[in-house]
Amino acid sequence: MYMSMKEIHEKYDGQWIYMINCEESEYGSIVGGEVVLFDEKRENVINNMKGYDYEKSLTLFRYIGEMPHIGGYLL
Repeated sequence: MYMSMKEIHEKYDGQWIYMINCEESEYGSIVGGEVVLFDEKRENVINNMKGYDYEKSLTLFRYIGEMPHIGGYLL
């Protein structure tokens, strides 16, 4: 299901996401798409992205929200 980036930020705050069928603005920024994977742990999303190797659309992998710090380092 297509969602705008505003909707994605509201629903998936604090999680890593992988999106397919992304839509770009005229300036090249992503304005929405379909979130197919999400998890608080980056590795879980990365490991499951392999199932989308066939995907030919514009995709996006990113953290939604403020990046957590542990011991002074970004996760």
